[in-house]
Amino acid sequence: MSNKILFVDDDPNIQKMVEIFLRDQNYQITYAKNGRSALRFFEKEKYNLVITDVQMPEMDGLTLAKEIRIQDKKIPILIVSAFGQENMNNKVLGEQAFVISKPFERNELIDVIEKNIKP
Repeated sequence: MSNKILFVDDDPNIQKMVEIFLRDQNYQITYAKNGRSALRFFEKEKYNLVITDVQMPEMDGLTLAKEIRIQDKKIPILIVSAFGQENMNNKVLGEQAFVISKPFERNELIDVIEKNIKP
């Protein structure tokens, strides 16, 4: 059974890039365009990892991470940010939250996923 990833970003170009980056990996990916729709997916399905952008309409990535953390304290959350990592690490609640800076390379994304995904 493949690992399930919830990927949240309002930019369709980023979604397409991630789809290309992870095409040959054994992941089942659900795409959401904002935190609110991602939360609906999360409440209906079990995921092994959440990857979310920070700045999005309706619900930003940090609010989403906090809402997810209320429901699941152990799921790894990967925050994708164009901002500095130092500030982001202090804002996200709980352990199992990691930051990757934009722009990121394919191998960098795959490495972070493989190190942090929970079967």
